[in-house]
Amino acid sequence: MLKTFGLGDILQGSLMKGDDLIGGLTAVIKGRGIASGIVSGIGAVTEAHIGYFNAGTKKYEEKVFQENLEIVSLRGNISYRDAEVFPHIHAVLSRRDFSAIGGHLFPGTHVYAFEFEIIPFEGKPFVRGFDEDTGLFLWKE
Repeated sequence: MLKTFGLGDILQGSLMKGDDLIGGLTAVIKGRGIASGIVSGIGAVTEAHIGYFNAGTKKYEEKVFQENLEIVSLRGNISYRDAEVFPHIHAVLSRRDFSAIGGHLFPGTHVYAFEFEIIPFEGKPFVRGFDEDTGLFLWKE
């Protein structure tokens, strides 16, 4: 499945300390009427809710990290799921000992400092639908 998009105005911004990272990004995306695009960012969090998708059980295994973590890389895309704009975000986070953890980022991740870029796409957005084979909500149209 492949689509071609034009580019909208690129946004740069930040979220406030204590904000929910996913909630804050979603608010910016909805507030600007963005239906599809790319999200990236750097910064730090004080708590992270990260998921690993277990292909055997077809379920996310979520783990909460209640510690200061640096956002080494955050990347995601924007599409629709259940008739709502859905930012699908993954992140790699580093610990004080320089080890790294990462995976799917869930709500409940609290910002210490966060700077982001959103590159909106112009064109008909992808819509996610449940895929029985994988157990994931994948782009269907």
